[in-house]
Amino acid sequence: MARPLKIFMRGKSVRMLQELLRSMGYKMDDRDSMFGACTRDAVKSFQRQRNLKVTGQVDDALLQMMQQGKVASIEQGKGAVKKSPSLEVVATGMVSQKQFDVLLRLMVRKGLFDEQELKDEMERAIPARITQPPLV
Repeated sequence: MARPLKIFMRGKSVRMLQELLRSMGYKMDDRDSMFGACTRDAVKSFQRQRNLKVTGQVDDALLQMMQQGKVASIEQGKGAVKKSPSLEVVATGMVSQKQFDVLLRLMVRKGLFDEQELKDEMERAIPARITQPPLV
């Protein structure tokens, strides 16, 4: 790759990056081939999880690391290395309904909010999400 991939770039390289991120379990709401906020956030998350400098940009070295990470996750799925459930949640950003319920109960018990606040929030209308990246 001639130059690092970064936000607002487009093309085949970006599409390949997005497919790679999806295969590793990152949520991708950006348009295919458009390096938007979701792609940038997934890249930053990958960098953060590996204690790298968090730039949101992808150079050749980072792309190679991501490709190796994908291979490792495929091997783990085959049973080469067993991951703990808590590490899976961190890696994928996905939680089960049971984990989510436990988290909510803990938050209520710790006093972060009460059950009435939770009920009120659940009944509140959710505004439509804006998918355009912010102007810089």
